Amino acid sequence: MAIRELNGGDCKTWLYASEKTREAVIVDPLLERAQAVLELLRSEGLKPVLAVDTHVHADHLSGARWLSEKAGVPLAMHEGTKVACVTRRLKDGETLAFGELALTVLHTPGHTTDSLSLHGAGALATGDFLFLGALGAGRLDLPGGDSAAHFRSLGKISQLAGALEVLPGHDYAGRQRSTLAAERRDNPVLSPRGLEQYRAWWEARKMGPADWMKAVVLANLEGRLTAEGVAIPKGVSACASGGGACAAPTHGEGELPQLASVDLARMLAEKRELTLLDCREPEEYTDELGHIAGTLLIPVGEVAERHREVPTGKPIVSICRSGKRALRAALALKAAGRTDIWVLTGGMIAWNEAKLPVER
Repeated sequence: MAIRELNGGDCKTWLYASEKTREAVIVDPLLERAQAVLELLRSEGLKPVLAVDTHVHADHLSGARWLSEKAGVPLAMHEGTKVACVTRRLKDGETLAFGELALTVLHTPGHTTDSLSLHGAGALATGDFLFLGALGAGRLDLPGGDSAAHFRSLGKISQLAGALEVLPGHDYAGRQRSTLAAERRDNPVLSPRGLEQYRAWWEARKMGPADWMKAVVLANLEGRLTAEGVAIPKGVSACASGGGACAAPTHGEGELPQLASVDLARMLAEKRELTLLDCREPEEYTDELGHIAGTLLIPVGEVAERHREVPTGKPIVSICRSGKRALRAALALKAAGRTDIWVLTGGMIAWNEAKLPVER
């Protein structure tokens, strides 16, 4: 394959390799995996020619400087980056050519001011500019985040072919890639809307940067080669905004992506295959808030014991009155081995406020 993912986890490192010349470009390497990546390249007879960071990372330490120095290749980022150790500054529209492959640099700010994507070899490597499905995109409430800039960046990819593979910088649901056509159908940041609507949509998803993320950003700006003094929590989908905002960590339980009412309504209108789990009490199911048609009712206190009643093979949307119990139910399902679970942001209160249909 010309392109493959090297980590197998939530953080993605993409390897582009020329079959003709054996030259390789490494995109978004992790510091903790940099040595393993270099050993892999050597074992396969690949010659690294460039290490690229798509932006200043806030949730992990970059291995791009380490690879740059050990392999003797340039460290490339967008020309506007403030990272101190960059040795090649990339311009919007510039082409990176190696062997039979050619990658066009697209400046796609919004998540950060220096975010870039790489278009070529049948794919679009998006960094944190665009994630997969309900995870939406990288959060925009970190320093440098700008919803208007993100809106304009989405315009840059509006005419690209739907068959392009989308290669994200992160995914917290065990996926690696999608297609641009699928993202146009399923990803909430690509739902048609005007600029002011888009800005309001993001404004409702602000989480506020954690102190540990500020420390990671600083370390990456300095190009640190060790993790000393930087504490990064495990199992936290820190950069995802999801279909809504990622739920805040609760007593160390981690985070799950959320889905806004308007996005769930759109998915239902498109006849998407979903399992809607209402985890309220039976008397709430038919109260003034009502329930969404087709939901399965299992009270939150019974979800862990009755998880086998929840159908498999389809994404699950967990629903309650305001969202808190839905998060608990989703975590119980996750503990039972289920994946691809979303929480309805604001629960049935938000659903009713949006004047969406209910049954009573």
